[in-house]
Amino acid sequence: MREALLLIDLSKDFIDMDGALTCGAAGQEIIPYVQGLVEEFRREGRPILDIRDDHLKSDYEIRAGLFPPHCLTGTPGRELEDRLAAAVEGYEGYVTWPKKTYDATYETPLLDYLDREGITRLHVAGVCTDICVVSTCLGLYKHRVTKRGDLEVVVHRQGVASFNAQAHEMALNHMEHVLKCEIV
Repeated sequence: MREALLLIDLSKDFIDMDGALTCGAAGQEIIPYVQGLVEEFRREGRPILDIRDDHLKSDYEIRAGLFPPHCLTGTPGRELEDRLAAAVEGYEGYVTWPKKTYDATYETPLLDYLDREGITRLHVAGVCTDICVVSTCLGLYKHRVTKRGDLEVVVHRQGVASFNAQAHEMALNHMEHVLKCEIV
């Protein structure tokens, strides 16, 4: 079994208390746990995949008013949260890609990477549970159903957060019971 860790949207704009679209205390609280996962995966030489929003002000979700401007290309808010950035610095097994939509599998190299590298168990941590995490898990579910029945998806309850506690819990339930993710 080859395992990898997927970090979703753990940027300063989502995690820092003054971030443009902060998850607030809930986002801050998951960082020590996620940092522990990063350190474990690094120590064991396993891949760490980091996919974060990379927006222009003209992107649909900002232009349509779904969310305020956040994770804008070239801004400090788009950067990986400081403690996590320090934990991955210099690690050859660390890969990062930008994304434009909620789903980190859509028009990114993620699925090709998982297939090429023979990843069969993907651990997931990030924000927001009810938006980008669940959307990515849906994309992974589709990939599992159509191409990769051997791909297991593990969502770390202590490693995901949202600015909406009720939606967070509903998303965890949906990922476990509908998308067949393992919740640990």
